[in-house]
Amino acid sequence: MNILLAEDDRNFGLILKSELEQDDHRVDLVSNGVDVVLAVISSSYDFVLLDLRMPRLSGTDALRIIKNLKPHVPVITFSGNAGKSEMEETLQCGALKCFSKPFSVAQLKDEIRAFFEN
Repeated sequence: MNILLAEDDRNFGLILKSELEQDDHRVDLVSNGVDVVLAVISSSYDFVLLDLRMPRLSGTDALRIIKNLKPHVPVITFSGNAGKSEMEETLQCGALKCFSKPFSVAQLKDEIRAFFEN
């Protein structure tokens, strides 16, 4: 499965990328909202994992653009400091789930797996 991971914390992004690759996923890591949108436009992804607080373009704004361009691409958002209303907004914009950091990588993997099993 091809996954796009958008995370501006490089260390956390590399750890999460490594964890996902252990399940034989191909993971591209980007660090800002503009690069997320450009990657979705130029490549085909089975799943997008999107931090809400990123430079250049917020995760919420990137989510809106992604859902306008490719509404079928599933997205899970996450944040370490987003408020409840911001997290709910992402669900209204089409995210499948919104996790608060820190979150369980196993739970994230379960959510991805469950989406494709349904």
